[in-house]
Amino acid sequence: MILRASAGTLQKLEGKTAFSMDTAYLMLGERCVYNCLYCSQARSSTSPSHFLSRVVWKEISGDLLDKLNVHFKRVCVQVVSQPGYRKALRSIVPRFTIPVSLSVRPVSLEEVAEYFELGTDRVGIAVDVPRKDLFEKIRGGNYERHLSILEKASEMFPGKITTHVIVGLGESDRDIIEFFLWTKERKITFSLFAFTPIKGTALEKKERPSLERYRRIQLSTYLLEKDLITLKDIIFDQNGRIIDVRWSGEFPEEAFRTRGCPHCTRPYYNESPKGPVYNVHWR
Repeated sequence: MILRASAGTLQKLEGKTAFSMDTAYLMLGERCVYNCLYCSQARSSTSPSHFLSRVVWKEISGDLLDKLNVHFKRVCVQVVSQPGYRKALRSIVPRFTIPVSLSVRPVSLEEVAEYFELGTDRVGIAVDVPRKDLFEKIRGGNYERHLSILEKASEMFPGKITTHVIVGLGESDRDIIEFFLWTKERKITFSLFAFTPIKGTALEKKERPSLERYRRIQLSTYLLEKDLITLKDIIFDQNGRIIDVRWSGEFPEEAFRTRGCPHCTRPYYNESPKGPVYNVHWR
């Protein structure tokens, strides 16, 4: 099965990065069995197979894995649901001596448990679209069953499960905030992505969310996470759009930085280096 590394990961190994990057990003497999309408690896996508979001991923050999243990503090493997991916992970994960994060779409709790038995530090189970009707239309699959796996995994492995949401797929701000609170109650690590239209996908012509909207959601979820506000402090209009956040403290720049596993930065995953930058990856 093809294993790739992000361009940024390879640049760091060559000493060419101009910013701090402590996590190595790998992608396992290509051409998913699922058909998420926004994904370059979707079954019906005509995007080149070396893309995921806007990032270019270059094929690597297994010999490179040992170098990652020396140059990085964590490795994150983005797993494409291609037949045979579980078998491939059984040989890849034990190669690492640094913490491993897997981003995967598991079909059962048994699958999640196997990854921890292999030595994985964290397992990411993305929801992407936090509303039942949109999830089943855009991402596909049964929403309740997916949330059940996410919830039960968080009970079995507290503090070791992550998820994320993509802003801009038709959901309201309220949908995202309510889902965030659901994850917070279950101690699931939550992170945000901005929808990025990719040529060759079904949603290639859909517009990106405005930076203003993204910042409001970043700020609200950050303040809720830190218990600095409650849901009552977020004012929504009749369409579920955030119009105000009752907060009088200092401006938290940390709210706009990339969130996720320890050492995660995901540089330029959502945007071109020319900007605008949705998730700030530098410190």
